[in-house]
Amino acid sequence: MKRLFESVNFDRRVIFWDYLIRIENNFKGYYHWHQCCEILFVHEGRGRVVVNRQTYDIRRGMLFFFQPFQLHQVYADVSPATPYCRTIFYVDPLIMDKLLRPFPNRHTLFTSLWQGKDFAQVYDLLHQADIMEWIFTTYNQTFQSGIGEDDEELTFLFFQLMSCLLSKGRGETDLHPMEPLDTRTQRYSEFMMQWIEEHFHEEINLDILAGHMHLSSSYISKLFIQETGSSITDYVTARRIKQACRLLDTTTLSVEQIGENIGYPNSSYFIQVFKKEVGMTPLQFRKQKV
Repeated sequence: MKRLFESVNFDRRVIFWDYLIRIENNFKGYYHWHQCCEILFVHEGRGRVVVNRQTYDIRRGMLFFFQPFQLHQVYADVSPATPYCRTIFYVDPLIMDKLLRPFPNRHTLFTSLWQGKDFAQVYDLLHQADIMEWIFTTYNQTFQSGIGEDDEELTFLFFQLMSCLLSKGRGETDLHPMEPLDTRTQRYSEFMMQWIEEHFHEEINLDILAGHMHLSSSYISKLFIQETGSSITDYVTARRIKQACRLLDTTTLSVEQIGENIGYPNSSYFIQVFKKEVGMTPLQFRKQKV
């Protein structure tokens, strides 16, 4: 079962590497986050990525950098005629931070990707897709040979990756990642996610949200699924549980108080939902080191 919080077990490894994964059917997107950094590169496919309450199109050349504990969802519309093919890898940012320090520009960019606030780390690298695929193919050969986790090989992989991103930004006044793809007309789902961000700690009433959108509750539910690949209920649950994890990790509030703070006044129900989505009780989560 997929969990909202997915702890990547490195087991003394430095990188968790999945190269050129191809899916042609039964791809179910879901909201989740990790304790480490995740890099996703799209070779081909179509669908949506939701991160930072914004939606982005999946297409060839898109690169997504998900920060530790950053809530995100990937939904791909797949079929034999339109497969979803991507490379994904997970890294411990503390290790990469140390390895990239001798290279100031690339280290600064990596720090921005890892710790930057108020923008999504999303790049459209369509015109550099062939270069990116060469980088990943070359590293995969190194990884398969058994030396992919050596400091030199990891440094070279991220040196090349950061160089591509810096090259894209050179000559521009803003090195930040791209804006949401629909900058001209914000998607309905993004307005809804912003409203949920302001009200997730309250009882969520779809009629109130629908009134705010000047649409019917059934229509906003349909729109949200069309634009993100998941339901409003799934998103609300994911946002609440992520906040619960943060409060469990950073405060001494009781489980009952945390449940009330995130919109679950019934503590038994809160514990039930938390265990279902995270795979352990709130107290077990608080005690463990992730």
